[in-house]
Amino acid sequence: MIISIISPVFNEEKYIHQTIKSFLEQEHTSFDVEILLCDGMSTDKTRDIIKSYAEQYANIRLIDNPKRKTPFAFNIGIKEARGEYVAILGAHSAYDKNYLQACYNELIATNSIACSGRVITQSAFDTLEAKLCEWAMLSQFGVSGNSFRLMKEGYTHSVNFPVVKKEALLSLGGYNEMLERNQDNDMNQRLIDAGYQLYCTWKTKCFYRPPATLNKLFKYGYRGGFWNAKSFFAHKKSMRIHHFIPFFFVVALLTTFTLGVVEFVLGKSSYFFSLFSLIVFFHLLAGLFFSAISLKYESDSRKIFLPFVFFLFHFSYGWGTVKGFVDYKK
Repeated sequence: MIISIISPVFNEEKYIHQTIKSFLEQEHTSFDVEILLCDGMSTDKTRDIIKSYAEQYANIRLIDNPKRKTPFAFNIGIKEARGEYVAILGAHSAYDKNYLQACYNELIATNSIACSGRVITQSAFDTLEAKLCEWAMLSQFGVSGNSFRLMKEGYTHSVNFPVVKKEALLSLGGYNEMLERNQDNDMNQRLIDAGYQLYCTWKTKCFYRPPATLNKLFKYGYRGGFWNAKSFFAHKKSMRIHHFIPFFFVVALLTTFTLGVVEFVLGKSSYFFSLFSLIVFFHLLAGLFFSAISLKYESDSRKIFLPFVFFLFHFSYGWGTVKGFVDYKK
C-alpha cells in the first residue's frame, strides 16, 4: 500500500529543504510513501531544489500547478497520486517522524475517513515581530479555541494536514477550486455531510510556521476574513460563528464611529463616540488579560505589545470579511 504526500509549493526556497527532509524522514511500516510536490511555477530556486531531490529519490515527483492556487494543487496531486491514501501536508510545517504512521493507525482504529496530528504553532525566528505573530496565533483570544492550531484530541469537525482516503475525496469531486482559502473547511464539512468521521490524534504532531512579520500577519488576517465571506456564500455549513466574530467587531467599530461623527456634526451628545471608545478599551483590556495568562506558559516581557497586535489582527480579519461581503458577486 502507498500513502501519497501532496504538498503545494510556491517560491519556497527558504523552507523546501526542511520540508522535503521532514517527508523523507518519515518512519513507517504499514505502507510505502511517495512525495508529490505540486509547484505553482515558482520563480526562485524551488523547482531546481525539488528536481535535485527527485534525481536522488525515486519516490519524489515535481508536479506542475500552472493555475498556482492551492485547491488546484490538491486536485492535481490527488489525480496523480498512486496511493490508496493521501496526506495533504503544508510546505511551511515540519512533521514528527511518526506523523504518517500515527495518523494512519488512528484513522483505522477510530474508523475515520481522515486523521491529522496535533498542530504546534512555532515561529522559525526569535525576532520581536515573529514572536508576536506566534503568540497571537497561539492564543484562544487571537484565533479562537476552535482553530486547528488549538484542536483537542478526538473526533472533530475539522482536520488540517490529514491523512485521508483518496477515494472519499474523489467521490466528492475533489476540493472546491473556486476557494483560494478555506477549501479545507469546505472539504471537511462535505466529508461530514457524506457520513464520514474526522479525527485528531495527539500521538503525533507537526510544527506550523506562522507569518514572520506583523505586516504578513495582518495580510494573512485580511485574506482569511475575505475568504470567510466568499466561503459563506459557497458553503454556509463549512463556516462557524467564530469565523465571523472579527466581522461583528469591525461592524460595531465602524457603526459607532460613523454615528459619533453624525452626532458631532449635529452638535448632539457624544454617546456613540463614548461607545466606540468603550469597545476599543474593552478589546485592549481583554487582550491584556489573555497576554497575562499566556505568561505562565512562556514568560517574556515582549508580550506587552500583544494587546495591540490582537486589536490590529482582529480588525484586519474583520475588515477582510466586510470587503468580502461587499464584493461577493465579483
